[in-house]
Amino acid sequence: MTFKTPDGYEFEAHVYGPDDAEHAILIVHDWWGVLDYNKRWAERFAAAGYKAMVIDLYDGERARSVEEAGEMMRGLDQDQADSKLVTAVDFLKQNGRKVATLGWSLGGRQAMQAALLDPEAVCAAVLFYCRMLTDVSQLEQLGGPVFAVYAKNEQTWPAKMENFNKAMDAAGKVVETVCYDAVHGFVNPTSERYNAELAEDAWHKVQEFLARAMK
Repeated sequence: MTFKTPDGYEFEAHVYGPDDAEHAILIVHDWWGVLDYNKRWAERFAAAGYKAMVIDLYDGERARSVEEAGEMMRGLDQDQADSKLVTAVDFLKQNGRKVATLGWSLGGRQAMQAALLDPEAVCAAVLFYCRMLTDVSQLEQLGGPVFAVYAKNEQTWPAKMENFNKAMDAAGKVVETVCYDAVHGFVNPTSERYNAELAEDAWHKVQEFLARAMK
């Protein structure tokens, strides 16, 4: 589907699930751009009764190397991304739907951003191995709990987990945490770091978290 932001910028998103869904989820890709696994997760959410959207922050571009992915991530216009995220949430929250956000790596940080941009609509956020926000004044604005998934073999673990938990506690917000003996990107089937067993376990844990958070 094609969407247009309030300032007239058009972007693409993949939308799945029933129009009468009570719950919705906004899914944000990692630094490679939209990949098939992002859409498969959306399809699984749709099968579970969600209205699901995979938003494309790269306007159809896909990185072909780690170097290119890094350049694309650093070149992302955050103001433009914010406008897209707000427009996506506005669509998903129609008919009074409760909205959750989910993303991997770059997408995790953007999923948190979406939750902060519309905290009244977004009642939960799921963040996979991403850069964690620790500004207490911003975290205080969250409208619901966070589910944080970490890869223990990242150089920044466990420090980023501990710092995030401390900041969430100071903000008076709830965070649930799961840590896997894996490396960054373990959910992505196209990566040599992929771990199918852990990715499936993470899927089920996310489902259980959202069932609690979106009652």
